[in-house]
Amino acid sequence: MIVILGYKEEEHAKHVAKHLQDIKEEYCFLDTAQYPYDVLFSWKADCENSGSIIIDNKKIDFSDIKSVYWRNFSGIKNETIDDGDNTDFLSNMVYRERESALYSLFYSLKINWVNSINAFELHKKKPYLTNLFKKNNIRVPRTLITNDKDSVLDFFESNNEQIILKPVRGGAYTKKMTKDDFTKQKLSQLIVSPVQFQEYIDGTDIRVYAYQEEIYALEIRTDNIDFRTDGNAELIPIELPEKVKQDCLKVMKICDLKYSGIDIRLNSKNEYVFIEANPAPMFINVEKKTGYPLTQALINILVNH
Repeated sequence: MIVILGYKEEEHAKHVAKHLQDIKEEYCFLDTAQYPYDVLFSWKADCENSGSIIIDNKKIDFSDIKSVYWRNFSGIKNETIDDGDNTDFLSNMVYRERESALYSLFYSLKINWVNSINAFELHKKKPYLTNLFKKNNIRVPRTLITNDKDSVLDFFESNNEQIILKPVRGGAYTKKMTKDDFTKQKLSQLIVSPVQFQEYIDGTDIRVYAYQEEIYALEIRTDNIDFRTDGNAELIPIELPEKVKQDCLKVMKICDLKYSGIDIRLNSKNEYVFIEANPAPMFINVEKKTGYPLTQALINILVNH
């Protein structure tokens, strides 16, 4: 049994399900939006993989689960539990109990996670991973995380007025900063939340799809600061130097990943600058445009681990 963590209509989840069906591999969807009312589980914390989960009224023993493909996590239902004066307290407590139980299960279940909850939790802490990459001799952008407006101005000037801003955790596009961004009104907004600033790497976008030891790389040709905003970007298959391939595998190990979409910039000095490693990258469009066997590489990890 292959468990697809995600909802049935999501493009990549549905795509993987079809390919599993084609090879007659049993699978099911686990959508956490249906938990706890339509997803039931029982497990013994003192016994490894001892328990079961009920999805769509079908009971699946943990011992029968071969792999989990973590496509997307819908979160945990947070609802109001009416208890008079204690409503807020009880609602919060129920949410925490649901979260603790599910997360404990995900951490404890010793099966082939592609990828694990640990990898996804690490991915939420991008500056920490940047620090780990640097400690492992992997070239990364100079990076500042701050909600202090004076620090940003210093960073802007020390990087020849060439910096970008992006969320600390992710979820928004990258933007290049200009002098016009350093007005009192705009800088005053920084106090609300820290922002991640990085040196602007003037060069070429490279995306690497790494599946354990398999490496597929492509150049993304676009004039946009963030290639994700360009639906017409040209995708060109390329071969990476062996040193860069080894750095990609090193990144996979650091991030606890079995497959990933790794973003790199090749700068004007011919340096490969590592930006981040995505634990659940989209790949269907890339496969169509490059001919890379990305689906099969993923299926192989799920079925033949």
